[in-house]
Order: sequence, then structure tokens, then C-alpha cells
Amino acid sequence: MSSFTAENNQVPEMQQNLELLQEVPFFANFPAKAQKLLAFLAERALISPNDILFEEGDDYGRAYLILEGQLTLLKHHDKKNITIQHYAKGDFIGFLSLLGAMPALFTLRAATKTTVLIISRKHFSKILEQFPETTNLSLNALLKELYEWERKNIYEAGQCCLEKTGVTAL
Repeated sequence: MSSFTAENNQVPEMQQNLELLQEVPFFANFPAKAQKLLAFLAERALISPNDILFEEGDDYGRAYLILEGQLTLLKHHDKKNITIQHYAKGDFIGFLSLLGAMPALFTLRAATKTTVLIISRKHFSKILEQFPETTNLSLNALLKELYEWERKNIYEAGQCCLEKTGVTAL
């Protein structure tokens, strides 16, 4: 196959990546050139059922946009894994790890055959270097996500569990 043909086959995937990333609130306000570079650097991966994406203690340094399938977040407790949450198509997880080293408090495992778009910390750092304005945009997106997460948890928490909220007061 010629390189011209190979290039043409990559363009639609990059365009698809760009369209997907533009829908992710964390990247929505990034400059168009930064979004395009991110789409180019993003990698797609097919994950088999029961494959581990990261384990407790890992500094995984990747964010995942689920394109198909389902991932399960687990916490090891009393010699067994407890399911914390399920993630499905359209969910974007792990973006905090893009901003710096952070050991995982959970394990992320594929529940089904899953296709993900992966953004690595290494590639994200290139975006921050080339487009300095994305640092503040990332911080603003993080704060918005944190606020919405806590607002949802306050609304859903019963009176007994409200003492476990308050992260936005830190």
C-alpha cells in the first residue's frame, strides 16, 4: 500500500477523533489547533473483557473516552473487589491523571469488549507546552467538573452521607 493511501485512511479516523474530543467538556474550549493536535496524538485501543487498564497504586497517566463497551471501576476491600461504578459509551474518565502524577485509588477493568480513545499525559503535556492558554482552560474545566460532581453527590446523598461531601470547600 502506498503512503498516500495510508495517509488517506488515517485522515477519517483523525477527523472522527477531533469530533469526539470536541464533544468532551474538558476539551470543548481548547483552541481549534490544540484540539486537532490532540486528535492526531490520541490513540484508539480495543480492550478485551476483564483486561485491566490500571490498578490501585498505578500512576496510569491516561484518560479514556469510551467509544463502545463498558468499563468497571473497582475497589479492593477485605480480599475482594467491590464494584464502585460502571462507565459506558461517551464517558470520559481519568482526565485528572493528565494534569500530573496521581496514584490510582481504584482499579479500572473492561466489563465487555471495549473500544477507547486514549489521551496520554505525555501527549497532553505537549498540548500544554505548545498552547499555554490550555493550562487555564484545563483548570477551569477541572473546577467545573469538580463542582458538578459534588453538586450531584450532595443532591443524591442522604442525610447520613453528607459529611463525605465538601471537596469544593478545600
